[in-house]
Amino acid sequence: MVALAAGCDSGTSDSGAGGAITGGNATAGDDAVSAGKSASGGATSNGGAATTKAGAAAGGETTGGTSSGGAAGAAGNAGGSGKPATAGAGNGGAGNGGTAGSASMAGGISYTTDFDTTESPLSEKGAWHHDGLDWTVVETSKGFASNTQALGVGRSGPTQYNDSYAYLLGFPANQQASALVHLGSIDGSCTHEVEILLRWADSAHNARGYECNVAFDGSYAQIVRWNGAVGDYTYLNSGSVPGGIHENDNVSASIIGDQIKLSVNGTVRASAQDRSFADGNPGIGFWRGSSGCGTIGDYGFTHFTAGAAAK
Repeated sequence: MVALAAGCDSGTSDSGAGGAITGGNATAGDDAVSAGKSASGGATSNGGAATTKAGAAAGGETTGGTSSGGAAGAAGNAGGSGKPATAGAGNGGAGNGGTAGSASMAGGISYTTDFDTTESPLSEKGAWHHDGLDWTVVETSKGFASNTQALGVGRSGPTQYNDSYAYLLGFPANQQASALVHLGSIDGSCTHEVEILLRWADSAHNARGYECNVAFDGSYAQIVRWNGAVGDYTYLNSGSVPGGIHENDNVSASIIGDQIKLSVNGTVRASAQDRSFADGNPGIGFWRGSSGCGTIGDYGFTHFTAGAAAK
């Protein structure tokens, strides 16, 4: 999902499973969308641009994780796995693998995963979603999530932006998400991106929301709005990460009202203001250059957490 500058490529990635959900007094039915592409400031040494996508999940059970309910800001009495649900004020009932409930985040729900399962597409018992037919899915293996775009197959036109993405459900409009980077051996002949998605939502031929992406070498860090159809995106702002990206770097993004921020290791690298989408959920995404270089899993996420963001 990235517009290429002259001679540029771009890449995407995806993320995976097995996490923990906590439920609080979050507004039900909020769907978040993120979109991503990168053009301005997106060139790497080889050129390139990127996008991100993601989603949010409602408080319920996840593979290998825990869930808890509770009043806003209060600890749930009992954690338990359950069906994905809109966040509520009740105490989470004990379930399979349930543990003591944790405090809700900003009166909402939260979701955490280490992608401990092997899945394609990423699901974690229905916590993650992907309904778009024109984009690829996220898969998880060996403890990290990554993209499933075809390797060694050149792509052109709008379909080259078939980023891999997955998103959760049930989060309030003000939301935040963060993930730890896995950086393997990178083929620099095309670009690669990891993405945090905000206010994401999709259907068969429509994916919209905000993509907050970071290139594998730190040459760009962008906030991109996905407008719906594959390849239809708008750049909102761009920055960079001096010194590049490293294993276990923390990529985070938040949206509060119309203010969007993208950070790496706690330092804001890009910010933007946009009022296009008032709802949607957090998620993750990945993209690699139009030449399809590299290997699956070379740039992904090993840990992910999302929750409500305080105003």
